[in-house]
Order: sequence, then structure tokens, then C-alpha cells
Amino acid sequence: MSIDPAAGQRGGKHRAARQPGARVRLLAATALVLLGIALAVGWWVTGGRWLSVDTPSMGEAAPVGTLVLTRPVELGEVRVGDIISFQPPEGGPIHTHRVSRVEGGAVFTKGDINGAEDPWPVAGDKLVGKVVARWWGMAWVVRSLPIVVPGVALVWLLTTWAAPRWRTAARLVGVPLVLCAAILVLRPLVNASLLMTLGEEGTTTATVVGTGVLPVRVADPDGVSADLRAGQVAELVSHAADATGEVPLSIDAHMSWLWWTVCLGLCCVPLGASLALGRRVAT
Repeated sequence: MSIDPAAGQRGGKHRAARQPGARVRLLAATALVLLGIALAVGWWVTGGRWLSVDTPSMGEAAPVGTLVLTRPVELGEVRVGDIISFQPPEGGPIHTHRVSRVEGGAVFTKGDINGAEDPWPVAGDKLVGKVVARWWGMAWVVRSLPIVVPGVALVWLLTTWAAPRWRTAARLVGVPLVLCAAILVLRPLVNASLLMTLGEEGTTTATVVGTGVLPVRVADPDGVSADLRAGQVAELVSHAADATGEVPLSIDAHMSWLWWTVCLGLCCVPLGASLALGRRVAT
């Protein structure tokens, strides 16, 4: 058996040529991470805050899972129609509601889909800030980080001992599984909440609001249904209430072709990555 020295040299040059590209990608990714951390720290140090919307009270203006960014303002700068974040007088979680009226130096607030104003005015020392940005769905991403970051790190660590030929494949399977675990735990995609039920003359009116990222169809056993986007409210008049007045509701994804295309594209990302990596290895 003979060995072609030129072939070995060509292979060595090929491997060496790939190293600078990998190094550049690593440096670029590191720079992006550091830039993101610097921007977040700068925002926080200058008084800005980021808050998660966990209840549907703001309807479509800030659905569940929205990440809101606030800047500190004086109470006198607040105007009717502004969305502000504030601490209730009795404590508890921070509220993000719209200013409904300003009277006598007092600021009153109300959730967009709530039937009444909040029972207390907002005092200056309780004002967290005015909402300057609303990032739809991004709070779900933030909530998933305690699951995704350790999970991906564990997959990466465990696969470092795998044979090189299986390492990439194992990561392409393991990382999507971690993402699926986060989705199963948080349930951000398909969901709706029952706001209230009102029974009269043998019928029950159920008021529901979409609280998931994807459009859904909410239906009762009578076949009465409503299609909801995130934060959208609908009423279902049903004759299928049980003895306690509750209406059993089913919730299913109900998406347009565009939504299905986006979801299919996201599901195909691991396949596309594997094909791209396979082509690169082959060349």
C-alpha cells in the first residue's frame, strides 16, 4: 500500500483553511452575546426595566407573554392613554395597565379588557415607569431560558465524548428535544383562559381570551366556537354547562396557511442544518 504525500498535504491545508472561519464565527457569536449583555445592563442602570405580562388584562395591546420595556417618568408626565407599570399599594406583583383618567393629580388605571378601573390611584412612589416598547411573545423566550440554557449546555457537554461522526447528529437531535421540553412545561403556543361565566335562563355565557402565541379555536360541546388571536376576547353562549355552571371547552390551534408555513419552516431547521453540515463535510 502506498501513501500519496500530496493528498495528506491537501487534507492538511483543507483543515487549516476551515479553522479561521470557525474562529471568526465564534468571535462574532461572542461579540453579539457581550453586546446584548452590555445593552441590557445599560438599560437597567439608567432606570429602564423589562417586565413580563402574565395575565390577559391588557388584551391585544399586551397579550400574555409580552415583554414590556419601561422608562422612569414623573407622575405629572403621565397622560391618559399611556400604558404604565406600577406597584399596587398592598404589594404583590407589578401591574401593567393603561391610564384611564388623571384627576386632581391622581392617576387612575384600567386593564383594556377589564370591566372596571383598578380600585386605587397610582401614587408617585409606586410608579415603576412608562411602557416604551412591547415585544410580543418575547417573555416566553425569557421564561424558557432556565430550561433551555442548562439543557443545551448539558447536551453539548454530553456529546463532547461522542465519536466525531455522531457528535453533530446527537446535538441536532438533543437541542430540539430541549426546546420541546420547554414548550411542554410552559405551554406558550396553544392556550386560552376563561375570564368569567354568566348563567341565565338555561344558558351560560363563557367569556374567554386567547393567551397563547398561536391563533386558536375555542369550542363548547354544542359546537359553538370562536377563533381567537393572542389577547382577543370572545363570548360563547352554551347550553352544555354542568351542575356547577362550568362549560367544558376545547382549545385547538386554528391557523392560516401563513402560520402553518412558518411553523413548518421552524420544524425543518434541524433538517436544513444537518444537510448544510453534511454538504460541508463532504466538500
